[in-house]
Amino acid sequence: MDDGIPPLPRRRPPPPERGRLDGRDFRLTCEAGFGDGWNAYAHSMAWFEGRLYVGTTRGTIPGMKLLSPPPDIKPWPVESPDNVYDIDRNSQIWRYTPENDRWDMVYRAPDVLARNKSRMVPRYVGMRGMTVFQGRSDTKPCIYCSTWAPAMAEPPDILRSEDGVNFTVVKRPPWDVSVRSFRTLQVFKGRVHTSPTASNAGGKVQDSVGSEAVIYASEDLPTGIWRPANEEGFGNKGNLTIFEMAEFNGYLYAGTVNPFTGFELWKTRGGDQLPYQWTKVLTHGAWRGPFNEVIVSMCEFNGALIVGTGIINGGYHRAFKLGPAAAEVLRVWPDDSWELLVGHSRVTPDGLKVPLSGLAAGFDNLFNGYVWRMCTHGDYLYAGTFSWANSLPYLPNAKWPEDVLKLIRHWGMEHLTRNYGGFALWRTHDGVRWDCVTPNGFGNKYNWGVRNFASTEHGLFVATANPFGPRVAIKENDEWKYVDNNRGGCEVFLGAPKVKPADA
Repeated sequence: MDDGIPPLPRRRPPPPERGRLDGRDFRLTCEAGFGDGWNAYAHSMAWFEGRLYVGTTRGTIPGMKLLSPPPDIKPWPVESPDNVYDIDRNSQIWRYTPENDRWDMVYRAPDVLARNKSRMVPRYVGMRGMTVFQGRSDTKPCIYCSTWAPAMAEPPDILRSEDGVNFTVVKRPPWDVSVRSFRTLQVFKGRVHTSPTASNAGGKVQDSVGSEAVIYASEDLPTGIWRPANEEGFGNKGNLTIFEMAEFNGYLYAGTVNPFTGFELWKTRGGDQLPYQWTKVLTHGAWRGPFNEVIVSMCEFNGALIVGTGIINGGYHRAFKLGPAAAEVLRVWPDDSWELLVGHSRVTPDGLKVPLSGLAAGFDNLFNGYVWRMCTHGDYLYAGTFSWANSLPYLPNAKWPEDVLKLIRHWGMEHLTRNYGGFALWRTHDGVRWDCVTPNGFGNKYNWGVRNFASTEHGLFVATANPFGPRVAIKENDEWKYVDNNRGGCEVFLGAPKVKPADA
């Protein structure tokens, strides 16, 4: 009988079969933020010369105190001082060597004098993007990393390393002083492409909203020569940011943040000259409107571009009072036609769209605020979500949507946070039939998001976002207190099928 209670996912990992990874095939290679709970996000990752490199962002939840407006949460989920600059937020880069199962820190951001000269501050609090690229003046492929700079420091830079040990700064694109971070480093036609994705313009700190919606491209990063690849916002003032990019079918695709009418998806029309000529592929959030505010992730799979959507800031954009809403998965073909794989049915100018998988938005889970990362590994596509369920105890219930209140009354807060507080990891062989690898962050409710994948000869690496360390607020006997949390801090898992020994 329909009692009006939103359903929770019922799918669990099926028995493992050849060619795909089951949840039991994943093992933990590092936990608790490499031994430091302030390492909240494994924010960037790249495979380079036989080793895995992971860049961290530190103190994510304390850093939210600086946002405009700050989150309305009580108590603060993580114990932290009133002044977030009293925390060691100097971002790090770690290197994993599979042969001896060892992690080593190869870089730590330095301290610098604040712009107002009041104190020393971290030069970077995060490493938000990473790629391997060989430009004109590079003698070999190098690691390039995009950074996140705190509000009291200069704008962020790009780091470069030839050997994975020594990192130097190359000149950033010509954006203004308000830029705080940039995310994607997308290689296309012998160039690296990036765009600003955080700003403190006008004194308002906004994550995931940049000061301009312009892609900058460079074919030789050490020279610092960057050129724009598109007009501002593709001519639409509602496109506040170019958030994600991907190469597919010989073209560069770019997805925007648009809180007014929903994301737009654009692609180049061919030609190598900057700025590129562009064609609009999708608009109005694939006709879901602002509930598909942003394209968060894109991945080529089986001859199509798979698109993961969301609302920034974890499914609720505070500045625009947008959401919460769960994310969708779309499939875009080379001829620009598209299908809804996971999401809400609707009538569009392109006809009726129903989710081919039979799964509603968020993979039937309203807490999955975006499909954060996707990766093709073997014959399967893997999609990882961000879940905000674990934030429920700290949020003012007067602002919760009615469907969330129904879930809490029916299932209870502890059940929801324990079983759905962590991310969900899903896989598919054809884009239509999906299986859940884990519904709860591999059993750690504090793993609220899959932040990175890396498909390698050693297996599939899955890196998480987990900002609930080193000390987390818990409620006992109706009173809040802070306790040490040995499950807080980012984690990195390695998935590889278990091989049966050969018969004797």
